[in-house]
Amino acid sequence: MSSNYGYYEGDQMDRLDVEVPQRPSPADVWDGNAWLAAPAPVPVAVTPLQARRALLAAGLLDAVESAAAAADTETRLAWQFSSSVERASPFVANLAAALKLTDAQVDDLFRQAAQLS
Repeated sequence: MSSNYGYYEGDQMDRLDVEVPQRPSPADVWDGNAWLAAPAPVPVAVTPLQARRALLAAGLLDAVESAAAAADTETRLAWQFSSSVERASPFVANLAAALKLTDAQVDDLFRQAAQLS
């Protein structure tokens, strides 16, 4: 066995490996300097009130209302009458595209909305 290799917790190591502190949580990610907490999971759905409050806090509610009013009938109906706002729904995708929001921005809005009552 070469002196460049050893074993640590059952994994083979070489001279280029760097010892890091123990991972605090299985979902945490090492960024090269420290463990970063994994982002909260994106909720599958939020209530319309939660969605509107998150959009209001982000300064996007008026823009979404305008985009919904200008959208196709299905999107308008979904925005006005849905009992939940589902992350994977076509109307969320349509409104996000109209506002040029990235998937990460929409995910963050859903995370924020889930924290609101």
